[in-house]
Amino acid sequence: MPCLDAGPYLRPCLDSLVGQLGPQDELIVQDALSTDGSAEVLDSYAARTPNMLVVHEKDGGQSDALNRALKRARGDYVWWVNADDLVLPGAFDLARAEIGRGPRPPDVVVGGWRLVDGGGEVVRESPARALDRGRLLVQGCYAFSGAMLVRRDLMLLLRGYSRDLHYVMDFDLMLRLADTAQAVVHRPLGALRYHDASKSGGLGRRFFTEGAVVRWRGRRTELDVVRAVAGTAWHAAGVATARLRFGATYTRFRERWTARAEPSA
Repeated sequence: MPCLDAGPYLRPCLDSLVGQLGPQDELIVQDALSTDGSAEVLDSYAARTPNMLVVHEKDGGQSDALNRALKRARGDYVWWVNADDLVLPGAFDLARAEIGRGPRPPDVVVGGWRLVDGGGEVVRESPARALDRGRLLVQGCYAFSGAMLVRRDLMLLLRGYSRDLHYVMDFDLMLRLADTAQAVVHRPLGALRYHDASKSGGLGRRFFTEGAVVRWRGRRTELDVVRAVAGTAWHAAGVATARLRFGATYTRFRERWTARAEPSA
């Protein structure tokens, strides 16, 4: 968990996951010297959570913080949780069951996820879909990093998170993981909190710029070039309409429109 001045969202985040930690799990928090009281909150939770480690140190941004935590990790899988997001009840048990289901543990486990507003109200629920290169190039992050597990040894092989990225390191990672052995949990595992202070809530243009770079360097074929161009155009439209699309009014409209479009029995 990378953390920097998480404010009122930190305690709900910690409460959502600390109770789910098993004896084999660990929570590693990289706090970039928060000054809003988050550091003290983290220390208070760590004092009563044996398998929680909090490190207070300056870092070079979110990707750097994630890589520092990755180097300290000892578990078989890594689950990235931002300090303002949520892990949904029962998510760890669902993930463990999926990991042990087949003859060979998957490289990646992808679950469904929810979009919630600043108050924690559900705005939208997105189904779980395996990571697909073509779809990612066009649609961007249709999966959510907070509802995804990755084998730690694979993360180290991939050299972790791209330090030159500050906004779409999750998108970049998903493109690099698209060719791996994946398992899908068809239930929501995490919740992305959308609010004005979050990166996704207030920095759309910077997301767009980095997203275009990642799409271009993630291309492999001529078809990928077409997908990258289409995805960049789609992303531009998304940035322009972000506040509308992430609002409750649009969600209700979309639900009604979908219900109308469905054929009657």
